[in-house]
Amino acid sequence: MNSHSNYFSNTSISCDPEMLDIIKVDQDYRIFQVAEALLTPGGNLFSHPSERFIRALITDIQLRSSIGSAGLSYATLYSFKKDLLDADLDPFKTGLDSISNADPFVRIKTMGHNDVQSFKPDEPLFNFAFITLSGLIVEINRFAASMMSEITIEESDSHPFLDLVRLSYNSLDPWKKTAVQALSFLHNAGIVLPIGLASGLINPAEYTKGLIALKIYSPVRYAQIFTEASDARNFLDCLNEFRSNEQPWQKLIQDGEGDAVEFKSTLRWDIRAGKTNQAIERACLKTISAFLNSRGGVLLIGVKDDGSIEGIETDKFANEDKFLLHLWTLIRTCLGRDFSPYIRTILEKVEEKTICLVHCQPSGRPVFLRQPGSDEEMFIRVGPSSNALDISEALQYIRERFPEKLQY
Repeated sequence: MNSHSNYFSNTSISCDPEMLDIIKVDQDYRIFQVAEALLTPGGNLFSHPSERFIRALITDIQLRSSIGSAGLSYATLYSFKKDLLDADLDPFKTGLDSISNADPFVRIKTMGHNDVQSFKPDEPLFNFAFITLSGLIVEINRFAASMMSEITIEESDSHPFLDLVRLSYNSLDPWKKTAVQALSFLHNAGIVLPIGLASGLINPAEYTKGLIALKIYSPVRYAQIFTEASDARNFLDCLNEFRSNEQPWQKLIQDGEGDAVEFKSTLRWDIRAGKTNQAIERACLKTISAFLNSRGGVLLIGVKDDGSIEGIETDKFANEDKFLLHLWTLIRTCLGRDFSPYIRTILEKVEEKTICLVHCQPSGRPVFLRQPGSDEEMFIRVGPSSNALDISEALQYIRERFPEKLQY
C-alpha cells in the first residue's frame, strides 16, 4: 500500500471500468467486476447501504477512466477511509499537532498577528487577498465561538484555539476526516481550511481563494484546486444526502407521529385476530409510498401509536433477516424496484426488542401502490395520515409535484 503522504496522488483502482456493475448483497450495494467483488488497494469491498452512493462511485471510476485522472476521485477517498481510518491507521494521530502548528490560520489566531505569507500592498492581488483572508477569519471566528459552547476544552499550556482545532478534527466522522486529509495532503492546506470545507463552513471557491491569498498556490492553479475541493465536497454531499433526514429513533418516538413520521405496531401480524393479514402489510406500504410521493419521512415498524415498543418480534419471522427480506420483497413487488435507492431500512434494539426504521426520501417520479388483490392507488401525506388520490386528484398532483414526468 502507498504511504500516507502520497496515498491520494498515487492510489489507483485496478479494474476494467466497462465491466463494472452494482449488485445488492444483503442490505448493502456492492461494485462487482464480472463475478468478482471490486476491492480497494487494502482489500476492502466497495460497499454501502445507499445505491445512490455506490452508483456515484462506479460512474466516477468509469468517467475518470475516459477523461483521465483530473480531480480527486471518489474511489480514492473511499479507499483511504476503508483501508486506513477504519483500520485505526489515521495519519493525523501522531502528526496533527505539527500540522496544526504550521497552519497559517492557527498562527494568526494564536500569535495575535499575521506573520503568514500573503500579497503585499504593492502587488496586484493585495486587495483580493485582504478581502479573502478577512472574510475567512470572520467565518473561523464564528466557528470557534459556536464550538466553544459545544466542546469542553480542558485547561492546558497550549492556546485554546489550538485545542479547539484538535478537538474539531477528532469530532469529525471518518468520511469528513478522509476529506480533510485529502485536501491537507494534496494542497499543503494545513488543517483549518480543510475542516472548514468538510464541515460546510466554507465552500470550494472560498477554500481555493484562501490558498491563493496565502500564496500557497498561484492564481493559474485556481481551476485545478477548485475542482479537487469540489470533488471532496460533492463526495461528502453524496453521502449526507441519503441520511440527511435521519434522526435518532429516540427523538422520532418522543416527537410522535406527524406529516413525516408514522408508527406501525407490526408489518404483517394482526394482533387482534392473532394471524397474518395482508391489510396490515398494505397499511405499511401506503405510508412508504405516501412518503416517497411527498417530502419523505420515516416509518417505524414495531412501535405502537402511543410510542410504546411492540417490537418486530410480534411479526413472528424466524429472524431479523427474514423480516427484512419480506419487507424488501413487498417494496419491490408492490412499489417497484426503481424506488429502492430512495429507501433505507435500519434495525434498532429498544427495551430488549427490535424496531425497524424505514427512511424514505422524496422520489423523483410518481409512486403507485400495486398490491395483488387491491386496486392500484397513489398515496400522499396529508398531515399525519396517508391519503389516496382519485384519478383527477392524482393527475393534478403529478402536474404540480412531477411536472416533467407527466406525458400526454
